[in-house]
Amino acid sequence: MTRDTGTASKTSAAAANTGPRYLRIQRMLAGRIESGAYPVGSLMPTESDLGEEFATSRFTVREALRCLTEDGYVERRQGMGTRVISLRPQRRYHQSFESLQELFQVAVDTTMVVLGDQPVVLDGELAERVGGRAGERWIRIDGVRWTAPGGRPICYIQSYVPERFEALVQQFAEHRGPFFDLLERRSGAAIEEVQQEIRAVEMPLAIARQLGLPAGAASLQLLRRYVTAGAILIASFNWHIAGEMTYKMRIRRGRQQPD
Repeated sequence: MTRDTGTASKTSAAAANTGPRYLRIQRMLAGRIESGAYPVGSLMPTESDLGEEFATSRFTVREALRCLTEDGYVERRQGMGTRVISLRPQRRYHQSFESLQELFQVAVDTTMVVLGDQPVVLDGELAERVGGRAGERWIRIDGVRWTAPGGRPICYIQSYVPERFEALVQQFAEHRGPFFDLLERRSGAAIEEVQQEIRAVEMPLAIARQLGLPAGAASLQLLRRYVTAGAILIASFNWHIAGEMTYKMRIRRGRQQPD
């Protein structure tokens, strides 16, 4: 039995030329990565260079690169460019931050769907974790962060904000960007640091169901507290699916100061 390679080649080419322009560019770039044209560890051309090559806007190129990031081919970092991390698509979700700006960019590049909010009274354990005091009244906001509208879920998020921000909570559902940015701008209290804790825990049943997982599913829980000079601005629990989340950070040796 012989194979009609000419027909197969034409079919492949036709498939590469279908769909929105950003997806066609994404497929072409993925093909280059898989062929080794862009080796693992290398930086891809800039958005401007790719826009010139494909005669398209930076917005279209940015969407193509976002798809490559979602598929696990590359990672993008503010001011560092787009680096190839795999020759094959991966379902894993990668996070790597060195600044608040990078946290901000993640929120802009993904989609947050707010499911609801409710007042809660902090018990001792919860107060200790979010940075409040036992007996205080805070607002809990539940939601799911998605790679894109109609994409796949990244994590389930439970955010806690002090009662004094109750009026701003109603704006969260329509806000484009991270909640901490809205609270910081409207309160006038600058965030001085972000404290983070990472735990491997069993996912609560209600959260597992929201992500389409069975009871007892394992998760990687990230807790972030956004701290101003006076108090906690917001604290968020991010429940990620175990095995689909990679968190990266860099630890650099501090330089000794001269005497």
